[in-house]
Amino acid sequence: MRMREIQTRENEPNIDEMRYDIAELEAMNLTTDNVIDILIHGVNNLSDVPDVEVKDEWNQLFGE
Repeated sequence: MRMREIQTRENEPNIDEMRYDIAELEAMNLTTDNVIDILIHGVNNLSDVPDVEVKDEWNQLFGE
């Protein structure tokens, strides 16, 4: 089983690491249909999401 980045981190993540964690989780859950939709319609760019929204989503997904 592959170790995810979040599992090996010792310190609190910064915003870029939070973006990576969210993208990694999403990538691990992609189906073929999801990939086809992305190729046809594009994707929401996490680098364009405001920092506060990234923190909120990260805490919802990985927070204690």
